[in-house]
Amino acid sequence: MAHLSDLHFGKHDQDLAPTLAPELDAQNLDLVVISGDFTQDGTEDEFKVARAFIDTLKAPVFAVPGNHDVPQINLLRRLVSPYAHYRKYIDANLEPFVEIDGVAVCGLRTSRRFSPDMNWSNGFLDRGQLRALEGRLGKASPGAVRVIVAHHPLLYPETGEPKRQRRVRRADRALEEFSRLGVRLVLSGHFHLSYVRVHERPGTVTEGAPDGLRRATAAPILVAQTSSTTSTRLRGHPNAYNLISIEGEEIDIAVREWRDGRWMTRERTQDVAPAA
Repeated sequence: MAHLSDLHFGKHDQDLAPTLAPELDAQNLDLVVISGDFTQDGTEDEFKVARAFIDTLKAPVFAVPGNHDVPQINLLRRLVSPYAHYRKYIDANLEPFVEIDGVAVCGLRTSRRFSPDMNWSNGFLDRGQLRALEGRLGKASPGAVRVIVAHHPLLYPETGEPKRQRRVRRADRALEEFSRLGVRLVLSGHFHLSYVRVHERPGTVTEGAPDGLRRATAAPILVAQTSSTTSTRLRGHPNAYNLISIEGEEIDIAVREWRDGRWMTRERTQDVAPAA
């Protein structure tokens, strides 16, 4: 499985973007997960470019929308039909579910057409979404590894809160519910930073690996972020995506970064599973 995010077509790296499909196809993937922000301004032309990219991939795509996938300029469209272009060009389902080879992936929409705090880029999870989650995950096979995909992050990086960036609203309540329902992995974007945190139990967060390969072989939830995969809007981390392997109870996440005109894997490895 590959985890991409924040493609931002319309503000993407023209040299990098054409290399991404061959890079992903070479990984022989079962699934490509894209955690939102396909476009920069949510225009139809940008969505057409995003759709053209998806059509070049051999693996199936699992997607959720991001805040930039809601129209940024056309306010009438934003309020009346915020996801019309997304539904037409990406996926009619804003919160999809799929199970492949013992891995159940469940999408949560965190973007909104407007926000009461006046920052429409912030993410929200409402109580109804969390109440419905048990039933949605109940469709998974009993032994399936449960994965949540959302655009907005649920945990900050170890170095603290990124400037002017917020976690998704109700993040702590969501993590408690994820823990209760046996979720093992949460995939997000939005911050344009690549890092992993470990959520062991309600109210407890353990330091994770800020970069390199990440591994978990026990019950805690891995909360994994990826940097922007193709955007030129970087925030100190290079363009990247996560390459994820799930074998039984073991989850490995390798970061594939764009450096010096090619994709490469970070070599540093750190085990983030808790000590026995």
